[in-house]
Formats: sequence, C-alpha cells, structure tokens
Amino acid sequence: MSIWGIFAIYVVMSASGLFLIKTGAETSGFAFENQLFNFHVSPRLIIGFVIYVCSFLMSVYIISRMKLTVFYPVATGSVLVMTCLLGFFVLKEHIGVWQLLGMALILAGVVALNIRPA
Repeated sequence: MSIWGIFAIYVVMSASGLFLIKTGAETSGFAFENQLFNFHVSPRLIIGFVIYVCSFLMSVYIISRMKLTVFYPVATGSVLVMTCLLGFFVLKEHIGVWQLLGMALILAGVVALNIRPA
C-alpha cells in the first residue's frame, strides 16, 4: 500500500476516534464522591480512545516516511475537515457559511502544499 493510502486510513481513524470519544463522553460522567475522583467510562469512549491511539501510532510510521512539512499541515487540515463532516452528517451539528469557507481554505491549502514545482 502506498504512503498516501496509509495516510488516508490515518485520517479516517483519527476523525473516527475523535467522533467516538465525543459520543462516548456524552454518555460517560464525572462525579466527585467523598472528595475522590470518580470517572464512569462507556465502551464507546474506550473504543474511540483505542482507535485514536492507533491513529497516533500510524502517524509515527507515516512521519518516518514523509516530509514533516507536508505531513503535519495536510494531516491536520484533513482531520479537521473530516471531523467537521462527521459532526454535520452524523451528529447533525450546524455548519455555517464561515465554517464552509474555512474548510474550503483548508482544502486549498492542502492542495497548495502538495504542488510540486516544475
């Protein structure tokens, strides 16, 4: 598999992990009982955390084979856009004109970073 294929899997795993952490955290709770910290964890939160950690490990592999000046901005922008789209389509969160403009600028930046001089 090419490094860009692995990169695409990384982006999907990272955004999915964040999505599961968010939705799992909504069903989890924090409580202070007898001045001790008590944290209730949902299975979805644990699965999201595991997926997110796996995506981190995958990023270490990708960084070792790709320029950092390409990987980090492209990865950050791609994960941001994927997370926004998950929020919109799955969580029914509102995306306004400014958010759409921001995502378009992020995608334009990702493309610009990957243009090779002739």
